[in-house]
Amino acid sequence: MTHGGSIVETELKYLGPDLDGVREHLRQLEARLKAPRALETNTVFDDQAEGLKRSGRLLRLRNQRELTVKLPVQDDRFKSRREITVIAEGGVIEELLAGLDYNVAFRYEKYREGWDLDGMFVTLDELPFIGTVVEIEGEPWKIDQTANKLGLDGVPTSTSNYLELFADYARGQGLAEGTLMTFAAEAAQAG
Repeated sequence: MTHGGSIVETELKYLGPDLDGVREHLRQLEARLKAPRALETNTVFDDQAEGLKRSGRLLRLRNQRELTVKLPVQDDRFKSRREITVIAEGGVIEELLAGLDYNVAFRYEKYREGWDLDGMFVTLDELPFIGTVVEIEGEPWKIDQTANKLGLDGVPTSTSNYLELFADYARGQGLAEGTLMTFAAEAAQAG
């Protein structure tokens, strides 16, 4: 069985916030917890020529069952882009993609929890190497208002995806080419 859909996602990332503080604001504002904290695994695919990356597209498999194509960014201020998602249950999506000559370009993990605050989706992410990130997704005109309510004024923002953020981090830290953004890789670097 498969299902999915197409949406235009508009979001902004807030880098390095205190997640406990943001969580407390969410509770005080009576936000609804939509997705409890859970480990999420992500695999990014591309062809040998990096055609998807060069065209501004991203092909991601989340938790071995949710395949998403992210089309080029439409709005730089809040990173607005169309996403097409298919959820396949019981499939072997990686094998299918390999058959189409798409190979694993990158793997990353994060702990994520999701909240609904007045129609805005707020995710609290914990990532290896990068640290904490809050993503606010929804109507562009409400993103700044929502950030203000959550005490995120003055917190650095980014429209980069996690692959781009990690590439910047890895260059700055001199990490070896091919280092994965996983908790095991982070522990190995620290050890």
